[in-house]
Amino acid sequence: MTTVLLHTGQTAPKIERREPNVRVVRGGKHGLNRARQLATSMVNVLAVALLLGLVVSVVYSQAKITELNGQINETMEQLTAAESEYDYLATQMSNITSRTSLQQVAEGQLGLVQVDPSQITYVQLEDQSVIERNTNSTELFLSDVRTAALNLLGSLNP
Repeated sequence: MTTVLLHTGQTAPKIERREPNVRVVRGGKHGLNRARQLATSMVNVLAVALLLGLVVSVVYSQAKITELNGQINETMEQLTAAESEYDYLATQMSNITSRTSLQQVAEGQLGLVQVDPSQITYVQLEDQSVIERNTNSTELFLSDVRTAALNLLGSLNP
């Protein structure tokens, strides 16, 4: 419907109805759409940044796990080598300290023989009796070695 003013003959301007409690934003609908686009863009950027951060953290975690697995493998190899060396040394020590090995060394290299109980003579001295024996240093040394070997064999005998 068109309204015509009587005294000028022109049409009256159209009056737009405003809805109550609605604010007109500068730029109208175009400004509102731009704000929504900006907000959507910001959400998208944040989502991409978050996703990128998660991907980087997963890749870093995998790299760290791989590095630690390499260190574990290297340590396990060192442990295996150390256990092997320990077993070898324990076997060598057992061979060296076995009674038969000691007896072979005492008899073969030192010329010692096992004492027969019938060869032992006990001498009881009085308080003032002293036995003096004239020996040189070589005989004393061999006597000390023999005594030490016999003591060692005696301590190993159960």
